[in-house]
Amino acid sequence: MEIALVVLGIVGAFILGITVSWLAKGYVEDYIENAAYAKGVIHPEMLDENGNIIHDELIYLRTTYPEEDLEDDTE
Repeated sequence: MEIALVVLGIVGAFILGITVSWLAKGYVEDYIENAAYAKGVIHPEMLDENGNIIHDELIYLRTTYPEEDLEDDTE
C-alpha cells in the first residue's frame, strides 16, 4: 500500500510539473518577446541626424501647478 501511494505521488508530481511548466512557458515566451520589442523601440528624439543614439545627459522638467502651491501655503 505504501509503495502504491509513493508511486502515485511521484506520478502526480510529474504530471503537475509538466502542466505547470507548459502553462508558464506561454507567459515566459510573451515576456521575452515584449522585452525584445521594448529594447528595439527607440524614441526618435533620442537619435541624432544620422540615426545614432545620443549619449548626452538627459534634461527633464518637473512642473508644479499653482493650485497645489496655494493649498500647501494655507496649511
